[in-house]
Amino acid sequence: MRDDTTRFLCGAAHRDEEFADSAIREYLVEATRSIPRSPGVNSGAVLREAVAARTRRKVRDALLLALAVVVLFAANGTLLVGWLVVASIVAVGTGARLALTRPKKTAPHMRGPAVLGSIASAIALFFVLYKFMEELAASSEYCRPRYEVCEQESSGAVLATLIIAIALIFAVLLGDRVVTWLLVTKSFRRAGFRTSKGEEQLWRNEWKFRELGHSNYAEALALYPTENDAEPDDANEAQVIVYHGYRPFVGSGTMFEPWSMALPLRLAKDKTDAPLPGFALVELYDRITSELVKTGRSPSLSPGHRLRGLKTGDRVVISSVELIDHIDDAEARIVLPNKDHSPESAVDRSVVDDLIARPMEWMRYFRSFQVETWDRDVVLSAYLTFGLDEEMLYVEWTPCILHPIHAHHRQIDVLPEQSMRPFLDAIVDLLKFPASLPKRFATAVGWMNPIHQAEGTFVAARYGASNSLRELASRNQVDNYFQLTDVERYIKVLESRLLRTLGEFLESKGISVTEFMEQAMQVTSNNVHITGPVISSNIATAGKARTGNTGTTRGKS
Repeated sequence: MRDDTTRFLCGAAHRDEEFADSAIREYLVEATRSIPRSPGVNSGAVLREAVAARTRRKVRDALLLALAVVVLFAANGTLLVGWLVVASIVAVGTGARLALTRPKKTAPHMRGPAVLGSIASAIALFFVLYKFMEELAASSEYCRPRYEVCEQESSGAVLATLIIAIALIFAVLLGDRVVTWLLVTKSFRRAGFRTSKGEEQLWRNEWKFRELGHSNYAEALALYPTENDAEPDDANEAQVIVYHGYRPFVGSGTMFEPWSMALPLRLAKDKTDAPLPGFALVELYDRITSELVKTGRSPSLSPGHRLRGLKTGDRVVISSVELIDHIDDAEARIVLPNKDHSPESAVDRSVVDDLIARPMEWMRYFRSFQVETWDRDVVLSAYLTFGLDEEMLYVEWTPCILHPIHAHHRQIDVLPEQSMRPFLDAIVDLLKFPASLPKRFATAVGWMNPIHQAEGTFVAARYGASNSLRELASRNQVDNYFQLTDVERYIKVLESRLLRTLGEFLESKGISVTEFMEQAMQVTSNNVHITGPVISSNIATAGKARTGNTGTTRGKS
């Protein structure tokens, strides 16, 4: 299976400032945060490119701000006002968001730099307008038509300084565009892509740019090696997911039509005099898992024989808010033995067995099933959990879809190596340069500090994860019709095998499956859409996720 996800995300780090900053903030800033897995992604490689990209932007914008100050004092008011008008028109025409316009959503860590940038921009604008008004006043007072020539003299040194400063601004903008172009068209192409420094560079000073700022995050980056980190799960351990927010299965994408059912346990009619046989949930989990793994034996059942690669594992899912509320409990200390470090990434089998028998409100056990398809562009994950007593069996099934990466992040494979695009983009950047100054100021002086936590208190957001690297760059829909039908195919195949195995298991225990068959029909029927908390019989949804999340309406078979 081809794996291009890491390449695309490395390119996204250099082309998308928001993605790079979000990745650093989510993975590297908080030393206590639980880190979710990203299927098919070398997290270490992507994070190193994000750090290098952010450092390069900060150096670039710091140089540009220094040159802007020189231009501000050397240029006359008429030139500055004219440039500002042109910059506003070009920025609006190219679809760029003016820095003077308040962003739709400002992240907390950017509010301070954004405020400073707005204040500095207001002072600079006042200075420009003052110079312009002063020139107008001087012109009206001293100029006489037909008798005097109206012009403002400036020394040759000032004019030369102005020309040099503008030329340097363009050089910095062009250099940044060229470096980015070389990265995405040479370093991140499939043929030459490497996650670590090799003996030969693809272009001059390649690794100097790719290693910028790594020393500032050396300790945090050490937790993410550049080698392939897609290690299989240990059979004797369960992966821990500490989430912050609503979505419990961080890293798995969007929930896709989850369902649940409650089954009364009654003896079959021909065994009414016999005692109700008991069974352990571990036995049921193992039976379901062994049968679902067999689903991938036939290549005709799944395009590309993807079901052959079905992965299973144990997951312990914990709410960060509740983890903090129970931080002194014995169960919490198993997951968070040191409050100054991140939660444990895995727990041993004894914890799993205890959670299966006695789940807690804030700590749950799930058996996971994962299929990677379309060269890992689409990843389907499903989470299964049971509840059991002497008279009732509860079943909860939650499929999730990790959608493809945004199309503009995948364009790096079609960009030509030799192009005038960087030069043209630099000209546009120069034209709209005054309008970009507030944002550049925020980038140059911006900082990323950990979330403040007063002594003796604990903040849940510092421990729980909200997004994985894949989710930060993924779309909210599939790319094409075949991807949609494949998602439905895998979910239906797995659900069908799950329900059949569950029915056979209950039947083998002498338990009546009459009501189970009725509820299973409602799950598999295309005429019953499970869209909210309203239920038919005992079947309920675990959330509001529907097929609509894929961006295409689900059709009837």
